Amino acid sequence: MQAIHRHEATFLWEEPRRRRLVGLCAAVSGSRDAAEDLAQETLLEAWRNAHKLTEPEGADRWLAAIARNVCRRWVRSRARSAPEVPAEPAALVAAAARAEEELTRPELVDALDRALGTLPRETRSVLVARYVEDLPHAQIAEQLGVSEDAVAMRLSRGKASLRRLVAVDDAADAGAWRETRLWCTTCGRARMSMRHGDADGTLEFRCGGCDPDSAVTLSEFRLDNPTFAAVVGRLARPATIRERLSDWSLAYFLAASETGGADCTRCGANARVTGFSRSDVDQDSSTVGLLVECPRCGEQVWLSAAGAALALPETRAFLREHPRAFVLPRRELDFGGRPAVAVAHQDLFGHARVEAIFQRDTLRVLDVRAA
Repeated sequence: MQAIHRHEATFLWEEPRRRRLVGLCAAVSGSRDAAEDLAQETLLEAWRNAHKLTEPEGADRWLAAIARNVCRRWVRSRARSAPEVPAEPAALVAAAARAEEELTRPELVDALDRALGTLPRETRSVLVARYVEDLPHAQIAEQLGVSEDAVAMRLSRGKASLRRLVAVDDAADAGAWRETRLWCTTCGRARMSMRHGDADGTLEFRCGGCDPDSAVTLSEFRLDNPTFAAVVGRLARPATIRERLSDWSLAYFLAASETGGADCTRCGANARVTGFSRSDVDQDSSTVGLLVECPRCGEQVWLSAAGAALALPETRAFLREHPRAFVLPRRELDFGGRPAVAVAHQDLFGHARVEAIFQRDTLRVLDVRAA
């Protein structure tokens, strides 16, 4: 295998990689203030030793190993220590189960970054290894010189601690709008706000940046509908809610687009599936999508072409790399002799974009293109 020369190692400074490295340094060192300097030192050390990297696809894991060493040297030089906090295993395991359900990997990393000053060093180390570096339990156990059972217990304790730190006070927040950490995918310029009602209420998302005067609701889901209650009713974290809704939308409406039929989300009866413009459901006529309507109970659910694009794995991956992306005006086109619509999302600060093409009346996915 051929070594990489220094002049070929500029990819180490790519912005997404640098941001991840700063987060890792903050988590390992316990200091967000020092993270930028530690990340820079890591990159310089990596550049000096670029000849030791023979496979560019392994750059992230190689950088993480260098960052751990840099941060550990920094910590040792300051002789920092953190007391262990005793915990009750049974309660921690139960809380950890809720954390596993409600906290996605990016949220765990973000929560870890915000909770650095409160977590014991041993707990922090195992969380970083598992959720930042994505190491298996066996490798973590070998690195730390403990058993895999000990790793599992520390993970349980750590997730439970994070869950308590980032938990939403449901009683206080029920029915109230609160700003989330999610950027609006319509404008890319403001963070979304969410309102989560009680068990019989409505889950809503809106963006004040799209329409500052009225803050129009962009999406809503009635929690008295048993399907939506089962999918997101027990969740509190906005990012997890969006992921679950995307997973459900992709499965439910993709099947409907392929078969032309679906089960009603409320009563389970056979429902009609038709293409629509938003004028069909008393909304903006510039939007097209798929409508599922139950003849028995009258329940209606729909998915716009823009919503379908957001649910696709390719768009979700793009948004993880470009969270400040916005949707471009829908394009009508002919695709292989069939009427089609194209929905593209573009990075607010660059030209990177991903575009999904759907058959107009069925929302069948025809193509997904990244540029």
